[in-house]
Amino acid sequence: MITIKDLYNVLSAMVPLYVAMILAYGSVRWWKIFTPVQCSGINRFVSVFAVPLLSFHFISTNNPYMMDGPFILADTLSKLAVLLALATWVKLSPNGSLDWMITLFSVATLPNTLVMGIPLLSAMYGQFYGGL
Repeated sequence: MITIKDLYNVLSAMVPLYVAMILAYGSVRWWKIFTPVQCSGINRFVSVFAVPLLSFHFISTNNPYMMDGPFILADTLSKLAVLLALATWVKLSPNGSLDWMITLFSVATLPNTLVMGIPLLSAMYGQFYGGL
């Protein structure tokens, strides 16, 4: 049963992330605080430094021998199923292409786990999630 406290924990983890995204969108779109050149610089910083460092920190503190086996198996099988479905689409459809296959596979199977997933796992399971 999901309690009000559980809902509060999840929302308190998600709301700050979405508020930051809405403020960032508004600062560019409505309030014109940042120029496109500045946005390009921020995007470059995030893609070259911030996300790789966050990924490195998460991967380096994770113990792969303590990860949940069924979780890894389910994740692997779901990605293989998506890959097989997309490969079939590319082979049989005249509109299918390798570029679209790669794009759709990335969108379907590589979610923004580091930015959204870690706070949500912490909120839902506390420190007991063990990094998966």
